[in-house]
Amino acid sequence: MFYIIKKEIETYFTTPFGFIFMGIFLILSGLTFTISNLLGGNGDLLGMFGLLANISFMTFPILTMRQYSEERKAGTEHLLISSRLSLTDIVLGKYIAALAVFLLTLAATGVYAVIIMIYGAPNIGGLLASYLGFFLFGGAMIAVCGFIASFAENQVTAAIASFGLLFLLVMLSSFSKSVEVPVLKEALSALAISERYDVFVRGVFEPGPVSYYICYAAVFVFLTVMNLKRRRLL
Repeated sequence: MFYIIKKEIETYFTTPFGFIFMGIFLILSGLTFTISNLLGGNGDLLGMFGLLANISFMTFPILTMRQYSEERKAGTEHLLISSRLSLTDIVLGKYIAALAVFLLTLAATGVYAVIIMIYGAPNIGGLLASYLGFFLFGGAMIAVCGFIASFAENQVTAAIASFGLLFLLVMLSSFSKSVEVPVLKEALSALAISERYDVFVRGVFEPGPVSYYICYAAVFVFLTVMNLKRRRLL
């Protein structure tokens, strides 16, 4: 697995993908920080992360769009999935590498926290909850995008399909509120990826939402492994 992680991280920074993701994400976070904090006068980052969660889903497909399509384009996919590495190691390696790039990018936004602490008196617990919540939220989105990318034959298809599914999963939070059928309402609420994030936006740490996002990511990582297993049998 460590070979896959190392190889994937190197690829992110020897191709434009890692820099494009980091650049777009930091531009979006800078805009939301300006709107929520510099112009809005907020003394914490809750507003910034709240706004960022509603628009950052556009950036996560960039991290995963090449993960599997590059292997197919180079003709090395079957060699990889038939190697001594387990499919779980392959998928986890790619997922952890994408997660590491996301974490590095998120850490760069720490400059906003420093500015807030210098010129304000933020709740440190709420600040940490915001960062943890957004990291878990992003980790779940990366897992979803990785799952979609495992089906795609090219990068463009992977990016468009991942964006479409993430948009749907974000919108399900609104859809679930208008549904009257209890079972369907619960199902939509369970799939609505942004619904539990509201807890973190309020600066509150609760085990339930943490477990939810970890399980959400784990389910899609498992589904990705199952899809590669299916492709290995073709």
